[in-house]
Amino acid sequence: MGQAEDATRARRAPLMLGGVTIVVAGAYAATLLVFEGEPLLIAPLIGALVGVAVFVWPMLGLYLLFAAALLLEQFEITGLSPLTARTHFFENLSGFSTVPLRLSASDLLAIMTLASWGLRRLVGDNAPVRAGPFGWAFAIYGLAFAFGGIVGAARGGGWDAITALAEGRGAVYACLLYFLTANLVRERRQLVVLLWELVLLVGVKAFQGIGNFTEVRLNGPFGLEAVTAHEDVIFFNIAIALALLMVALRVRGRLFYVLLALQPVIVLAELVTTRRVGFAALGADIVVVALIAAVYRPRLTAVAAALGMFAFLVYAAAFWQNEGVLGQPLRVVREFVDPYSVSDRDRGSNYWRDIENLNIAYTVRQLPLTGVGLGQEYLFQQEPPPLTGFVYWRYITHNAVMWMWLKAGPYGAFALWFLVAHVVMFSVQLYRRLDDPLLRAAAALPVVLTVTQVVFSSVDLGLTYNRTMIVFGVVLGLAAPLAAWCASSRGLDRLSPRRVASYGSGPARLRGLPPLVGDMPTSGA
Repeated sequence: MGQAEDATRARRAPLMLGGVTIVVAGAYAATLLVFEGEPLLIAPLIGALVGVAVFVWPMLGLYLLFAAALLLEQFEITGLSPLTARTHFFENLSGFSTVPLRLSASDLLAIMTLASWGLRRLVGDNAPVRAGPFGWAFAIYGLAFAFGGIVGAARGGGWDAITALAEGRGAVYACLLYFLTANLVRERRQLVVLLWELVLLVGVKAFQGIGNFTEVRLNGPFGLEAVTAHEDVIFFNIAIALALLMVALRVRGRLFYVLLALQPVIVLAELVTTRRVGFAALGADIVVVALIAAVYRPRLTAVAAALGMFAFLVYAAAFWQNEGVLGQPLRVVREFVDPYSVSDRDRGSNYWRDIENLNIAYTVRQLPLTGVGLGQEYLFQQEPPPLTGFVYWRYITHNAVMWMWLKAGPYGAFALWFLVAHVVMFSVQLYRRLDDPLLRAAAALPVVLTVTQVVFSSVDLGLTYNRTMIVFGVVLGLAAPLAAWCASSRGLDRLSPRRVASYGSGPARLRGLPPLVGDMPTSGA
């Protein structure tokens, strides 16, 4: 009788919460209509309702953070004002309101999600804490920023605590979202929901980018450098690579067909962004997909690669001199073949980065063991032209890969490349052991995203964007449930009871291969 009452009460709780939410929302809306309030006043109510929902269901917080990172811009797009760039979601509340809080809505949502997960464990959730396959690698990566913070503060002088927090925020997001994903995603349907978010929201951004391009071409302002945020090319690339992976793995289903239908839109959006690094990263992603696909279908992959190379040569011959949208991917190739063909815009960008690289090398020579630390300006041997649109240009370099060395010395560089190497090695092993085509595509996604992130970050601020680091943490965190499902099918009778409990069950079947490197789920608290 007691169990039946508890079950009934559990079923009624969501209904009661939903009823209260509707009543409060209706009353608040009526108040706004009566007193002609501003729409922005609804934000506190929405925040309160989201906070309650996240405390009831922490997985909602993960879904919302991932969706916001894909959909909402972190910075304004010069010359454009799309709705997604006016939400202030990633901006500190003190920056656009009277609330004296140096936290953004994104920060608060991440904190609430972590607190909700922690509270559920305190009240009896027996699911074990999982460090996941990349737990140690993320710990080393996060400690690099802690070390950089100590170095920056110890050097004193012009140390700026606010800048140090801004520099380290991306790393905090990556580590936190990896941990949350590893521990919240326990079922296949949750993983599928995240993949649906990736496909649909990247499609929305692609349509938006094409719309921005069309509007600029028709009405101006003319001569804009970008019609999307710089980091959106990362999301376009992984969506294109995911489609290629699904084709190679013969994945079928609604998710695949929707992603396939969106490919022309996403590819066109990639073209109109005119980002050289996006095209370079896409080329690297295609190579990675080919190498992964060759594991099980070497002959078919070789034929597809040969046909693709032939098609590219025909395309290059036809559009080599084309400066329009269709010739944009060839800008990267032309720069290597004929440096004098570079446009004035690209030449100016290269000039700034050449000076920046000179100053990076100079700083490394002056502080080879510690770097300058977070919150400290790196050293200038030659003063570059000021970047008025970027507040932290004296602290953060476009070459984010070398920036790790600038801020934490050799340890910072080691932390980054250790994480990259660990992701690539483990994910490829996991890909080989999973039989389910969709799960295998999900296992390969961390490799594709990591390669994209490294290529992008070699010439842009990829390691400090909150959006890219949230997506990075979530996608790499998916390796934890995939590894758990893989391990559970390895033979539960060979594992200790506590380790069996830490894995759970899953749909994947494991081939008779050696144990996975880096499989390190922790026992429950």
